[in-house]
Amino acid sequence: MKKIRKFISFTVAAFLAMEVWATPAAVKDLVNSKYYDELMSKGVVSLIHDDGSMNLELLPETSYSSNVKANMIQKNPKNYPFTYESLYYMSKKDLLKASNSSASDVTLNDISRVCRSVSKMEGMTYYSSTRKKQQVLYSRAYMIDGPDGGKIADQNTGNANGQVSYCMQDDASFGECRYKLNYSQSDKEMLAVFSNLDVIGLGPFKAIYPGLMKINILVVDGGDDILFYICCDVDSVKFPGIKGQITDSMTTRMDAVYNWFLKQF
Repeated sequence: MKKIRKFISFTVAAFLAMEVWATPAAVKDLVNSKYYDELMSKGVVSLIHDDGSMNLELLPETSYSSNVKANMIQKNPKNYPFTYESLYYMSKKDLLKASNSSASDVTLNDISRVCRSVSKMEGMTYYSSTRKKQQVLYSRAYMIDGPDGGKIADQNTGNANGQVSYCMQDDASFGECRYKLNYSQSDKEMLAVFSNLDVIGLGPFKAIYPGLMKINILVVDGGDDILFYICCDVDSVKFPGIKGQITDSMTTRMDAVYNWFLKQF
């Protein structure tokens, strides 16, 4: 079953109130026409697929689209499949406002630096649907020098194309989890792919085994504006209540990543 989830964060809504965005033709060429008007009017469109479908409806048509599609996890029919897509449109002017930045522009190199600044995720917050409040998502977050390595500084300088890194994040609900990070960067795009190396638990259950959660973050530099696409793809062990737990956990975390991104410039 496929459900359309329309999610507008407070931050995006506030930006939309500040000014009416222009509608560059380039964006129209990249976005699925079915969702273009909604994206332009609201700034964000989100979808949830829990039928095992491999179809990504919000993925912009760019040179890295095939990479994202290739990253999709082959689902076990005995498991619970979950894919969350969210596509955001923002002007660079509003992005700089969100960060209280004195800069006059946001470049792809700036975006590349932010997407590799894992340590800056430490202390980022999310809305806990169980506790009904904002709380810290990652109490610790940093790059490590290999799957079993120790803490190192963020590797976030220069062009990211082909970079492979590793990180550890101490999640409020999942606990410590290591990820493999694969980066791609061209003149106009940046792709970051997070793949879990550890088992992720939901409550007392071991729900997501290594390699069965992938988070794709694709950022497209449109000149005066940015398209930010995030896809969380999961193949989870099936148990009672898993649908609600996965939906709440993953959608709030992906929204937290976007809101964190907004403040890093």
